[in-house]
Amino acid sequence: MGDTKLKGIYSNGLVLQRNKETIIEGTDTSASEVVVTLAGSSVTAKVEGGAFKAVFPPMDAVFDTELKVEGTETLTINDVCIGDVYMLTGQSNMELPVIRTYDLNKEEIEAEDFEYVRQYRLTPDLEIPLKGEESICKLPENDWVKASGKGKYEISAIGFYAAKRIFKEKNVPIGLILSAQGGSNIESWMCEEDLFETGTKEEQIAPFRGKGALKAYVDEGNKKTVAWRENTIDKDFSIEEALSEGVKIKMPCIIADEFFGSVWFVKEFDLDKQIEGECLLRLGDLIDADVTYVNGVEVGRTEYQYPPRKYRFDSSILKQGKNVIWTRLIIELGAGGFVPGHPYRLETSAGDIDLTGEWTMVVEKITEKFKPNMMAQNIPSALYYASLVTLKNISVSQIWWCQGESNADFPEGYDKKMILTFKKMREIFGEIPVVLVRIADYINPLKDTHIPDGWKKIQELQDLAPTYIENIKVVASPAPDPIHELHPQNKSGIGAGVAKLQWSFK
Repeated sequence: MGDTKLKGIYSNGLVLQRNKETIIEGTDTSASEVVVTLAGSSVTAKVEGGAFKAVFPPMDAVFDTELKVEGTETLTINDVCIGDVYMLTGQSNMELPVIRTYDLNKEEIEAEDFEYVRQYRLTPDLEIPLKGEESICKLPENDWVKASGKGKYEISAIGFYAAKRIFKEKNVPIGLILSAQGGSNIESWMCEEDLFETGTKEEQIAPFRGKGALKAYVDEGNKKTVAWRENTIDKDFSIEEALSEGVKIKMPCIIADEFFGSVWFVKEFDLDKQIEGECLLRLGDLIDADVTYVNGVEVGRTEYQYPPRKYRFDSSILKQGKNVIWTRLIIELGAGGFVPGHPYRLETSAGDIDLTGEWTMVVEKITEKFKPNMMAQNIPSALYYASLVTLKNISVSQIWWCQGESNADFPEGYDKKMILTFKKMREIFGEIPVVLVRIADYINPLKDTHIPDGWKKIQELQDLAPTYIENIKVVASPAPDPIHELHPQNKSGIGAGVAKLQWSFK
């Protein structure tokens, strides 16, 4: 039997762009033609080389319709809408989900659901074609997530706070295509011709060309990380036995002595009575990966630096009298610890317990220096193929861009790279507006005492973007508190700024 399939983005909850030509693409291994029906209108499309493309004329906004494909098999995509679609791209501050802003915006998040604000998460299929070949990346088969109930927690925070405001003004379905990738540099979003024009060499791309090459490199890097982390384990180590050799240290602080390996931090505290209900342990921002225990019971773990540590557990773990917190920290970058300025406390039904001040530090194992592979999202052109070319026949109304942190160490030429990046995006998506979210102030707790000059240069070039790029507007990110927070929670104000700009574009 033949197989009838749609590209991954055409999935349940789909939002399509109104008032623009709509293209529906898929494959059928046996049929010579398929009939595609959208919002009651039907188009017959030929199947050539196993692929079909049905083209619909522009349509007005539609709520609650369906998309049907009749070929060798019949496919029906439910809960389809036609409205305004925005592509959200860049790096982690665009990717950051609503749940990470919950502490600051709980009331706003829980106040209202938005069934017609939906997000498609483009988790990239990373492949770089051989020279002269077509892109070999595919769109992932992910359903669209609604900004309602717990689903809203997954939505890009900037996207959610902007889209809910736009929906209230326009009263049309809003689709967000989230293609942002944490840690990505601008070079990964650029086509090869533009990269070569700005100084990238073919040898920086060549090792990753061909089906499976980039994935093999990523897999190799993951195995290297796992092996290195396993080597931080001393099988004969006991934290209880080692405590006598521990040193007192005032927390929060950063250990900066070219240390690579595993270290434990221990905090004792007393309770004058048994606590009831749920507890929340806030351990701020730790560098890098941690596993944390309360009275010997694991209450949470995080595999990398940036997510705030918020570990919930039942108070039955606690006891009247002496209690102890153990945090095992893996330090990969030569320096690590508890980043100052973040909350360090235990929240209980009987009140909060301050966890700053004296802790005991015990080294478990010192290892060789960690030498990771590059992240896939730092490979030149990787996201251009995976997250832009794959969307080439998807209509969107605007691009929302938040990127620059990963280029702050080498800001030279960033303006030219933005010019070329947005020019190429517009070749793919049409002459649409761009909203640029300027990166916020940031001081790296591992190496800086002030905002670096390179960081400021990126900010300056982003502020000036409207002077050298057509039809682009800039939204400033307010300074975070603390200044060491790379992913500040204050995304609602940014979303409001993005939404406000919708009526100012030409």
